[in-house]
Amino acid sequence: MERAFLKSQKHVLWEALIIAIFLFGIGVLLGIFIENARSENISDLYLQSETDTLDLLIHSDILEFDSINCQETIKSNIEFGDKIYESALTLGNYEGASRITNVIKQQHKKYDTLRTLFWVNSIKIKEKCGNNFHTIVYLYNYEPKEITETTKEKTFSNFLWELKQEKGNEVILIPIARNMGITSLDILQGKYGINQTSIIVDEDLVVSEIADLVQIKNYIS
Repeated sequence: MERAFLKSQKHVLWEALIIAIFLFGIGVLLGIFIENARSENISDLYLQSETDTLDLLIHSDILEFDSINCQETIKSNIEFGDKIYESALTLGNYEGASRITNVIKQQHKKYDTLRTLFWVNSIKIKEKCGNNFHTIVYLYNYEPKEITETTKEKTFSNFLWELKQEKGNEVILIPIARNMGITSLDILQGKYGINQTSIIVDEDLVVSEIADLVQIKNYIS
């Protein structure tokens, strides 16, 4: 009787082990599937950024023409700005849920190069067509190491997101990772004396501390 009971217990344990291994295997496969899908979405965004960069370069050349339609140019620039801002939010969500690799870092650098080009292009448009919109450039550190820096960037991001929701097309929000080794961006940071996470409004106001965020709303208003 005792032997039968022990055999029955072993049988139950084996069944439990087999079920556990099966569920573990399903979990691993599901995780791989989700990660592959996420990586594919990230790759699609990066490929789109390359096309957008070429489009923006052509757009920049068009600005050199003697006669351009400022109303249409400003409209298309604002739409482009909203597009790359939404892409930045999507990309951030994907990267936050993925393991950051050197490939992802290099691809992210391409995106930041696009955003830097867009910033320069927006400056040219304002010089040619007048200040009909505000450029707000958010320069942050990619993969911040300090907890205080992470908190600061989260506060800055939330503030700017709320500001964008409030101001809409009055504001073009351009988030760029400042520590990716992009030469053109480093030159611009040097021009504005940037050496930490900062926000530049209309190439005029520079805010680097949480306590000074209120200056941005006052400036725009």
